[in-house]
Amino acid sequence: MEMQSALKCIAATVFATSLIAGSLCAAETNKTATPGTYDLSRFVAANAQPGGRTTLRDASGRTLGAATTAGSRTTFRDPGGRTTGSATVEGNRTVFRDGTGRTVGTAMTSGRLTTYRDATGRTQATSSESQGRTTFRESGGRTTSTVQSAGSTATVRDASGRTIATVQ
Repeated sequence: MEMQSALKCIAATVFATSLIAGSLCAAETNKTATPGTYDLSRFVAANAQPGGRTTLRDASGRTLGAATTAGSRTTFRDPGGRTTGSATVEGNRTVFRDGTGRTVGTAMTSGRLTTYRDATGRTQATSSESQGRTTFRESGGRTTSTVQSAGSTATVRDASGRTIATVQ
């Protein structure tokens, strides 16, 4: 009986540890995400220069991925070089697609305000630009991040002001 009890305790400990580890990994800022679904990719797509290459790094300098722009299309790749998605300017809007080409969202700009919608048309976020600083807000109006541009580098900070990424 003691052996069964010990095995149950070990199994419960392993299960609890995996749940905690999974939660921590889900909160990592260096996870691969579909472009257009997070502020960093939205900023890169909005500021893409034809023929340009942008490197995305986390706060500690690790490469999160890269974006290259050819014509009106920006392609996002993970650190391994795999395509994670794209952003294509089509008229007055930007269409974000995942790695398989499926539309995941759009961005529409009016003046200094950009509205981001998911594939079903629901507003997910907005961004506004003023004096080299872009502020992203969730659909409810709460600030999620800011991006401060300085020359060819931009620093991305979360709502609390903590640096979470850089764009070069």
